[in-house]
Amino acid sequence: MKCSCCGEQHDESSLTALRCHPAVQVCRGCIDWLVEASGSMDVTPTLPVLDMDVAVEFYEAAGFEVHRYEGGGFAFVSFDERSVFDLGVEPVAAGAGAYLVVPDPDGWHDRLEGKGLLVSDLADQEWGMREFTLTDPFGNRLRFGRSL
Repeated sequence: MKCSCCGEQHDESSLTALRCHPAVQVCRGCIDWLVEASGSMDVTPTLPVLDMDVAVEFYEAAGFEVHRYEGGGFAFVSFDERSVFDLGVEPVAAGAGAYLVVPDPDGWHDRLEGKGLLVSDLADQEWGMREFTLTDPFGNRLRFGRSL
């Protein structure tokens, strides 16, 4: 399919329809450009880890792509070619957290639980989110969810 903004051909899965104009399909590159052009802030948390090898193995098992920085003490973590968070070796890992808004928390939960990773129960919360928490070997907590 063709992006209505840039005119480039893309797989249907990488295009998003506008809410009020479903015939208008826009690619991720154009969405990223629009977010930047609108002045929106993009925040990427850095999670502290004690052992980069253990962290890389854990996050790759969870289905993320991990790209180590040459110096060895830092890594970039992405999913589906989009930056999600970074990893940084710290002498003392106190644990941090991030909230990842995803379209299908049920699918994420099933996949991560199926890999034997430590996840909480998936539940609808009173604050209007369907979510669960994944905890890594260093105590970092990633919450995955979407609005109800």
